[in-house]
Amino acid sequence: MRPLTRLSRAARRALVGCAVLAGMSGAALVVQAWALASVITGAGGLAVLAGAVVARALLVWVTQVVAARAAAGAKEELRARLLDRALALGPEWTVPRGSALTVLATRGLDALDDYFTVYLPALVNAAVLPLGVGAVLLAADWVSALTVGLTLPLVPLFAALVGLRTKDRVAEASATEQRVAHHLRELVRARPVLTAFRRVDAQATTIRRLSESQRRSTMATLRVAFASALVLELVATLSVALVAVLIGIRLISGDLSLAVGLFVLVLAPECYLPLRQAGAAHHASEAGMQAVREIADLPAPPEFGTAAPVGPLTVTDLRVRRRDGFAPDGVTFTARPGEVVHLDTPSASGKSTTFAAILGFVAPSSGSVRVGAHELSDVDIEAWRRRVAWVPQTPRFAGGTVRAEVGDLADQLNLTHVLDRPIAELSTGERQRVAVARALRRGADVLLLDEPTAHQDPANAARVHEAIAASGAAVVLASHRAADGVADPAPARVANTVTRSDIRRVPLRTLVTPRLLAGAALGAAALLAGVALTATSAWLIAKAATQPPILLLGVAVVGVRAFGLARAGLRYAERLVTHDAAFRMAAERRVRLWRTADYRRLTTDVDTARDLTPRVLLPPLVAAVVCVAAVAVQSAILPAAGLVLVIAVAAAGLGAPAVALAVDRHATRALADGRRRVADRVLALLEAAPDLIAFGTHVAHRAEVAREDAALAREARRQALSAGAAAALITLCLGLASVAALGLASGVDPLLVPVLALVPLALAEALTPLPPAVQHVAPLRAALAERGPRPPEIQRTDEHRQNRAVALRGVDIRWPGADAPTVRGVDLDVRPGTHVAVVGPSGVGKSTLVAFLAGLLPAERGTATLPTTAWVPQEPHLVATTLRENLRLADPHATDERLRDALRQAELPAWVDRLDDDPTTASGGEAQRIALARALLADADLLLLDEPTAHLDAPTAARVLANLKGRTVVHVTHRPEEAAAADAVLELT
Repeated sequence: MRPLTRLSRAARRALVGCAVLAGMSGAALVVQAWALASVITGAGGLAVLAGAVVARALLVWVTQVVAARAAAGAKEELRARLLDRALALGPEWTVPRGSALTVLATRGLDALDDYFTVYLPALVNAAVLPLGVGAVLLAADWVSALTVGLTLPLVPLFAALVGLRTKDRVAEASATEQRVAHHLRELVRARPVLTAFRRVDAQATTIRRLSESQRRSTMATLRVAFASALVLELVATLSVALVAVLIGIRLISGDLSLAVGLFVLVLAPECYLPLRQAGAAHHASEAGMQAVREIADLPAPPEFGTAAPVGPLTVTDLRVRRRDGFAPDGVTFTARPGEVVHLDTPSASGKSTTFAAILGFVAPSSGSVRVGAHELSDVDIEAWRRRVAWVPQTPRFAGGTVRAEVGDLADQLNLTHVLDRPIAELSTGERQRVAVARALRRGADVLLLDEPTAHQDPANAARVHEAIAASGAAVVLASHRAADGVADPAPARVANTVTRSDIRRVPLRTLVTPRLLAGAALGAAALLAGVALTATSAWLIAKAATQPPILLLGVAVVGVRAFGLARAGLRYAERLVTHDAAFRMAAERRVRLWRTADYRRLTTDVDTARDLTPRVLLPPLVAAVVCVAAVAVQSAILPAAGLVLVIAVAAAGLGAPAVALAVDRHATRALADGRRRVADRVLALLEAAPDLIAFGTHVAHRAEVAREDAALAREARRQALSAGAAAALITLCLGLASVAALGLASGVDPLLVPVLALVPLALAEALTPLPPAVQHVAPLRAALAERGPRPPEIQRTDEHRQNRAVALRGVDIRWPGADAPTVRGVDLDVRPGTHVAVVGPSGVGKSTLVAFLAGLLPAERGTATLPTTAWVPQEPHLVATTLRENLRLADPHATDERLRDALRQAELPAWVDRLDDDPTTASGGEAQRIALARALLADADLLLLDEPTAHLDAPTAARVLANLKGRTVVHVTHRPEEAAAADAVLELT
């Protein structure tokens, strides 16, 4: 617990609170056990017994409240530490780990709920109750205390042995979950490319394989974790059975009174129960503790000085190690107000890395970055960044509208027509102009412009240059051409607008599978074995008090052992079967959702459904079977006691869930929604971290996450009240049922009176999961809801192979959810072998036309004859895996030699022998050419190029286009010389 208690004050308070409550619960337990034994033996004390039952119910409620509220506070504290540390470490460290950090900050920390509400109370009870109850047993019956003392250490011993092996497996399972989440996110990002290459359906196999890998890894961990619980159950159950048998033998010989024997029988299991509960809950705690350990092990952020950043920016012989060399490699310049430093080195020479070094995101390998007389490392970095404004290749925005970013520069940069639109809906050129406006509004002394006029038509490019020249700042401009540049564009938009009518509820009964029903049957059998164990032990001791021949107790002794073994074995099997069923369901659901889902639904919602399905569907089935059997036993002994138990079961089984829902109201649904909001904001914060940190707005966005997290914590605390109240009601109802059964037991065979008293108490384990089950119904339904309509997709068929020409007649194209078509009345004929250039102002719909030709959008009106296509989008959509796998998205059967040939044709000789490298480390120009090489591998008749040379210097761009001679090409460009070299030009206005 050291990492958790060191990082979280809420955890420290919970530890102290649970310890105090455990001591009070132990005292109430001893009073209840003694009063129960006294009433059964006719010594009275029914009122004391009822009082002890009420006290224990209240303590159960308070313990749950303390634990659940501590969970909410601890998650808030740990999430704050994670995000603050990630932002302090800077984009160079954070961006490559964005997916893993998002999973850690959301699902990783959510696993602490089970740690606090299940494991922590059990752990504290395991430290307090065995010693306290053991001391009471020693005073009451030293023989039983000695038996408990000799067998009790076996429980933590076996738990430690199994736990050592489980630790590594849990770390492996956690790493697998993070890899799966990261891979799914990359697939979602690459979905437009997969659609264009007709590989969407094929990736369903990949998703199934990923889910199956996660299932196997997690189940391997759970087999060991559940084996620990199995060992604990066996040791504890057989030890209690031994105590019961010894009590029976001593009762026969007259060495022990029945009252003391019953008292010991009730208390002895309570010595083992906390250890069993802690062991059983240990696997649930490990996922959360793994997240805590990862947060505790985050590296310390780099340290900067405090000197005031005064003076010009001077870069001297700057070198930064990248991949196999240095990029930049010896850059030197001085930036002065009103002057422009033009970095026009070739693609992949380190221009963007130079900006990262100036911003303090990356440390130089050699050389220096100086502000006035000081090295950058000696300067107050936050004060320095306030003097600098940056337009990156890939501008990121954490939501919001254009108006919030551009201010009074809208007219100057031709953005007036999009002021009230969300930035995510803009074209690439429009987003880039918004980024320029954001930088200019800062009024900075230094402007770092990473190819700011990329994807702009000449008129808009001129506006950008005029605005930059009017700033009067010292400008460092990275560009391959004086009037042109490069920007990594926004992802292709395949909008999926969902209205309320598009959300369809999925009945929960569709989740019930034969495997899940088998798990329910095993769970019911395990609990029935526990009830039978309690009843048999009680009868054994009552019978032994009459001092019969010991052979008459033989069947009961065998029954005690058999029921103990069966309980442990059946519980182990039930856990494995139900978890396996849940993971299989999650795999199938991911595959079904792939064609319609975003990243959140493929991960958060599917994982929520996976975790909640057993918790929602199994408890009612198990409780129904066990309660019917228990009522039958009580009714057979005493019909009135059976009726009382029916009332108690109804009050607990129906009333406790009702109380939970009444107190909770909409807290559970709000909690699920709050978790989604926090997850979305965390993802946006980490993805946009470079821009936010550079502009100093990360503090405000971090504060928004903190506000959402605080609201989430408040909802979690509300839910804690309901969980505690429901558990208290169950304890109260069953305890009073036991009291009532004893009050009605006059005239009943004395041998059966202990059974009447103890059977109701044994039902607590069956009824306790019911309130959480009903609370989780709403979030389960929300996670299961089908959301449509599906993203549009046009599948090419064999008939397209006969139509190698392109013919469009009066085509209108609209983005889903848009108010009007983006492109209207397009007529286009492209004969095989023709190179067509598509030109026009930024935002006029050039990329929309290409998306239609690629099959990402349907035509709203008009007719089209289209061949098979290969697409090079504005953003390369490279996946964080090997170069080989990225290229094989177009042709999964391509040989390495074919891949190398495509790379050479795309003018990438430096990557020919790097098929096993991660291409997401490539520069903007290299990434664009990798996407081109991928398109060249596709068996397609039409090559669609959306500004493929924007990242390239002029000589490289010319060679790339020359290599495409003879192919049928539709090419979007803003460069006049490229349009002039084409066979035909389509101008959109």
